Amino acid sequence: MSAYADIVDTINARTLPQLGLAIRRLRKRRHLSQADLAQRAGVSRQWVITVEQGRTHGLEVGHVMRVLDELDASLTVRDDLDPDAAR
Repeated sequence: MSAYADIVDTINARTLPQLGLAIRRLRKRRHLSQADLAQRAGVSRQWVITVEQGRTHGLEVGHVMRVLDELDASLTVRDDLDPDAAR
């Protein structure tokens, strides 16, 4: 485990439903309503609802990045085939 992993909460999100759950958890930790998050990120409340339910296909990455930015979170891509990436 890296020192970074020791200080940062990592939420695995390999599917759209898992990403939606991660966004919902972060939103609730920040005590934001769906409407508040949507307004701050410049997306619709319906978009936030759909993402949190993991029901969206063709998800716009730009929207996801703005939402994560408002949650003070980031998206990390890890090579699951690289044995050193798990550290």
